[in-house]
Amino acid sequence: MSTRFLDKKPDEKYGFMAQPFSAGAESLRQLLTRHSPSVPASWLALAVVVLAASIHGAGAQPAANANLPAPLSYKADWRWVKGAVFVPTKYVNEAQQWDEYDPALNDRELHYASIYGINCVRVYLHYYIYLKKKDALLREIEDFLGRADKYGIKTELVFFDDCWNQPEQAMLSPDYKYPPPIFGVHNSRWLVSPGEEVRQHYAEHRDRLKAYVQDIVRAHRDDKRIAFWETYNEPGKSPETLRLMADAYAWIHETGTTIPLTATGREFAGDPYSDFISWHEYGGYNYTGTAEALNTECMNRKEQTIPGVVEHFKGRTGFIFWEFGIGRDNCRFTWDENRDHPRRDETPKPFHGMVYPDGHPWSVDDVRALLGPERFANAPLFAVDYFKDANFSTPAKTSVTPMIDFDLGTERGTGSPDASASVPEQNFSVRWTGTILPPTRGVYKFYAEGDNRVKLYVNSRLVLHKNNPARAAVSGKMTLPGGKPAAVRIEYVHAGGEPSLHVSWSGPDFEKTLLTPITFSPAL
Repeated sequence: MSTRFLDKKPDEKYGFMAQPFSAGAESLRQLLTRHSPSVPASWLALAVVVLAASIHGAGAQPAANANLPAPLSYKADWRWVKGAVFVPTKYVNEAQQWDEYDPALNDRELHYASIYGINCVRVYLHYYIYLKKKDALLREIEDFLGRADKYGIKTELVFFDDCWNQPEQAMLSPDYKYPPPIFGVHNSRWLVSPGEEVRQHYAEHRDRLKAYVQDIVRAHRDDKRIAFWETYNEPGKSPETLRLMADAYAWIHETGTTIPLTATGREFAGDPYSDFISWHEYGGYNYTGTAEALNTECMNRKEQTIPGVVEHFKGRTGFIFWEFGIGRDNCRFTWDENRDHPRRDETPKPFHGMVYPDGHPWSVDDVRALLGPERFANAPLFAVDYFKDANFSTPAKTSVTPMIDFDLGTERGTGSPDASASVPEQNFSVRWTGTILPPTRGVYKFYAEGDNRVKLYVNSRLVLHKNNPARAAVSGKMTLPGGKPAAVRIEYVHAGGEPSLHVSWSGPDFEKTLLTPITFSPAL
């Protein structure tokens, strides 16, 4: 996420928060006037307010409470973390992610993440969704944690965020419709949490904010599926942020959780409110800390790559890149591509993100870097070829994918399986090839559900053929020997509407399940 604040105040212009939190008001006044002798009196007053806010649970102050640990006192080796921010690709922001929670989609994209070497996901929550559907949210968090754990993935949850757009009160309505992404605009619908309306009426909301944090933490107080809690992403230094961050630090520790917490530090304000240091690095690969500090955001393709992050951070620090999916949150566009200066065409290189909704990565090199050469060579992946036409004659891209299981929309940019490679949203074709292993001898049934035309071959024999332009399900059977690899090829042609295809199989000893290959063999 962009390293910029949405709650900037005059205090940040003069940088007084870089001074020790124990500085007195007079020292603060001297510091400000040294920077600029003409600092307005109103700004001096605001500075004193911020200092007071910092004392309310900030800096070294939390340690003065015998019930709270000293800030930055938690020690752990975070080098195991190879993570990604996780926003399922059909959602425009973190609120919609939970408001319209889709178990199947989350499972699908967590599966992709596990195959590609991700072992931790950073997941944002939103206060408004707690207000809107508390009980459902708590159930859905539990569902998500179970699915992530099934794939060997730890989760960290983010409660508050100072970045991007203010939430609408209308979100609390049961029939609220999330607006579509704005083409060419980075993170066009991402939301601040809890929002300025709540922050400006803090006394009114404080008990509910506390309940929001503690209900979630208490439900998972000692949950080994949780890597850590994150109270605040990229907190600024306004009085409102410092007050909420200090309270959240105390609220979480009041629960008795054994799970550590953090808030983004270094150039942000989170260090004094954290059990361990977390930091963001988007300017390159600079790192001067220890394994006890965790990089919770990195990777923009103007300055960095996923292979570069792995190369420079591996063995030194854990890392979480922004983000796993390339989808409707529009983070494929750059920070500079904003509402005032939107990009007019599709970007050939996603600024953030690794994997498209159909499961293939923007670059196979990203997967190689995360898995390493040996694991990549043995990964259960199909080879996939994309074509810019409907008859497999104009190649666009070659990649990999763990399975054939996708539903795309019709929006510009995300209605194509890969707009960066100039695959059109209509009249394109795709071919997958791979190897499957029938466990026992018997009759195997293959299924395809999707739109337009699909053919499935096993050992070069046509087993299934769908030639109906409407979305429909078809199947075909074939007897296969047990324990012997079989070559499969699936060909799909999309004409118009929403691209969709799901390929599965069943056999003598197992029920219908998604068709997945055993190992990846073609040279890429």
